[in-house]
Amino acid sequence: MKTLFFISMFTFQFISCYTPNQNYEIISNFQDYEIINQNEIRLEKIDLTKTFDNPWAIEILESDDLLVTEKYGKITFINHITKEHHLVSHNIPSLKVGQGGLLDLLVHENYLYVSFTIDNGYGDYTTAIGRGEFTFPYREVNNFKIIFEAIPYLSDTKHFGSILVIKDDHLYASIGERGQGIIAQELDSHPGSIIRINLDGSITDNPKNVSTILPELFMVGVRNPQGMSISSNGRIFISNHGAKGGDFIGEVVGGENYGWNKIGWGGTNYTGTKIGDGESFSDEFMLPIISWVPSIAPGDMIFYSGDEFLGWDQNLLVTSLKYKLLVKLEMRKGKVVKKQIIFKDKIGRLRDIEVNSSGEIYLITDEKQSSIWRLTSAQNNR
Repeated sequence: MKTLFFISMFTFQFISCYTPNQNYEIISNFQDYEIINQNEIRLEKIDLTKTFDNPWAIEILESDDLLVTEKYGKITFINHITKEHHLVSHNIPSLKVGQGGLLDLLVHENYLYVSFTIDNGYGDYTTAIGRGEFTFPYREVNNFKIIFEAIPYLSDTKHFGSILVIKDDHLYASIGERGQGIIAQELDSHPGSIIRINLDGSITDNPKNVSTILPELFMVGVRNPQGMSISSNGRIFISNHGAKGGDFIGEVVGGENYGWNKIGWGGTNYTGTKIGDGESFSDEFMLPIISWVPSIAPGDMIFYSGDEFLGWDQNLLVTSLKYKLLVKLEMRKGKVVKKQIIFKDKIGRLRDIEVNSSGEIYLITDEKQSSIWRLTSAQNNR
């Protein structure tokens, strides 16, 4: 693999085309949220003859078929009705190191797309994305090819991101800032950004406010986004890890900047010191729609769709690793109008979430010997 050497010379000079709401009352404390009536939901473990070691992502192929990635490199196919499961054969060159490993995946038009950690052979690491042919009966990935590598490679082993979505034949991916802070403001590097590329990895035209050295940069100024979802009207949102406070949900808008680490979205550094100039938000940067203080450590999220839970349509469901809870946010016109906890402290550190065509919710936890869990409405007879 070609090694990329990189010298950062350019800093993102942001010229805002976004007019934020001047009301900064978006900081939220989950401890104030109502917990929904637990008699209304049914949470059950899918009994398999195996468990998963620090799984990262779950993907629904069809209503009964699932895929799960584990950081140590395994991809497992599961039919949760028949309980059949098998390892998917592949040659993805992922490396489990620190917070990295085999991360997100999605299936689109007979291709499997994955994000993962790779190294350059010199003790430096980065987030990569690849794709390979993947068809029924889903036993192997063929002709796998890396289509993107974040640059530069860095020695730190945290904040790799990474989540993938496809919209309008473009692949969007989140790249964590690798613990490097201000690198998220640099136009000649990928850490701390949302990228957008064509499905084969080639470059597409991306909106921007200033000349960028890397044309695949779609948005900058994020810290460690690990969730991304598309709403029914085609808008893309991310969940992003802040530091000590400042985890947020925000819209992905081309050419924009969320300000890390010039601002901290209501949080501080882990030592208690100020982030940047100490401002929580600034008119210079785009505002999230909600920012959690204290941090909830958001994993993935999804806009709900289906008939299983009436009244939940297009509510945003967000997993929490730190506090082991599932949050439901009701949104209207891009604003959060109601916040609830669906459940807390029931199955562990919630990592990923998917919804099948019927509206049944599937969850995995980021722990040793994790299982797949299904959340359904207790009002439906089974």
